[in-house]
Amino acid sequence: MSDNILQIQNISKSFGGLQATQDVSFDVKEREILSIIGPNGAGKSTLFNLITNFYKVDSGSILYRGENIVGLTPDAVCLKGITRTFQIARPFPGLSVSDNILVALLAKSKSVEEARDKVPAILEQVNLDKKAHFMGGQLTTLERKRLELGKALATDPEVLMLDEVMTGLKPKEMDEMMDLIRELQQHMTIVIVEHVMRVIMTISERVIVLDHGRKIAEGTPQEVTSNPEVVSAYLGRRSGNAGN
Repeated sequence: MSDNILQIQNISKSFGGLQATQDVSFDVKEREILSIIGPNGAGKSTLFNLITNFYKVDSGSILYRGENIVGLTPDAVCLKGITRTFQIARPFPGLSVSDNILVALLAKSKSVEEARDKVPAILEQVNLDKKAHFMGGQLTTLERKRLELGKALATDPEVLMLDEVMTGLKPKEMDEMMDLIRELQQHMTIVIVEHVMRVIMTISERVIVLDHGRKIAEGTPQEVTSNPEVVSAYLGRRSGNAGN
């Protein structure tokens, strides 16, 4: 039996005349940390949106435990076990940290009471238990990132997709976040889009490299960072492109 929990098969997506992803294929193994990297405009966030069905795939298949999930609604994908965070953490500013988590828990809870009982464990998991009664709008950048992660964990994912979760964090805060990601790996599969190469090199088991919507490399962090095409893509076009 295959140990692949997710299989991306030849998916393509265009926006008007812009080819955002082109015939991208790769597998995601159960309980691994897989990173997706590439210069700005490479199609990384678009790929996340396709896998979670925020965008409709033009062609290709996305298999989750052997089932093609293309065409499902984003909430149906979430209920099946695939959850993503977003680059910019946007908590509900007028709700407490506790209630932010509660709202996310309702999707897979039988009642509000059942959901409320689960809140403390998630707050402790993301180290926000001492901030439970703070308003979402009062949090620091790191705390907002932790809350965004907590809301994702509240959906009880089997595949957790993290979109630039390190953005805006200081080196020590990045280390704390990496420690948390390693802990989460014991219970779920993690796919990361990230620009910080120190993070990629430290926690990734495999890396996929995109450039202009195409997959140009796949392998260990050491293999892809020594690949001439990858080096060229990063050094030649690190800025100036729109989108991710």
